[in-house]
Amino acid sequence: MKNRIHQALESSCIKISSVLSDIFGKSGRHILDSLLEGKHIDEILMGIKSKRVKKKERELREAIKNSLDLAQILLIRNCLELMEEIQKRINRLDTEIMVRIERRKEDVKIAMSIPGIAFTSASAILAEIGDYRDFANGEKLAAWCGLTPKVSQSANMLVTGSITKQGSKHVRRMLVQVAHAISRTRNSKLKRFFLRVQAKKGTKKAAVALARKVLCILHHLLTNREMYKENGNTKSKPVKFDRTSSPIQMTEQDMINVLSSAGYFIKKMDARGCI
Repeated sequence: MKNRIHQALESSCIKISSVLSDIFGKSGRHILDSLLEGKHIDEILMGIKSKRVKKKERELREAIKNSLDLAQILLIRNCLELMEEIQKRINRLDTEIMVRIERRKEDVKIAMSIPGIAFTSASAILAEIGDYRDFANGEKLAAWCGLTPKVSQSANMLVTGSITKQGSKHVRRMLVQVAHAISRTRNSKLKRFFLRVQAKKGTKKAAVALARKVLCILHHLLTNREMYKENGNTKSKPVKFDRTSSPIQMTEQDMINVLSSAGYFIKKMDARGCI
């Protein structure tokens, strides 16, 4: 519906979208409703309350040189009415989701403790998984979601291929979105895992690998009723630099730890130059 409104405005040579980032915001709706009522540009600009938008008066005058004809007014009004009806349906669905997810609010809280997972992704993943106790471990859950690679055998050789893509496509899509959200976080173990796989196999495979890892972690947390904790006993302590002391003495392992915490993938080479 929004695209149809954009097309209707463009066909009338009214280019509000070139000035406002969202023509369906408060100021945008004021301009749109005023155009539907046939108001003059001066009257439209006087009714704008946003100081930020008022500063764009010259650009708005350039963008709104024409008026809407009766056919475009009818089309835009119908689209706006449909948008309001769709929003009412979305609100009813959101209310129903909140009522149903209330029974699993502790599971949602555990899922949201993982970086990159918010309420929408947590409720969607839990709804698709169902009862996590049906799966003995995270590997079986990942297999059920189609996030494990295909394995074929030729003679005595095992060959792994792409993921099976069995089960719900919605949970895979949501987990991959979570993986991309994690890749944009700062200084987390999961992001470092993503960067290591990305350096070897590319972004897409790294996102799928991280999605599978997040799913296995989620199963473990739900089974043990634990919250995700980034700092564990196995994490090496970061090296602290004292600017007053000179020179700074660092071992090879200290330097590797510093580079790894910054998100770099470290490859060790032997005397022959082999990795």
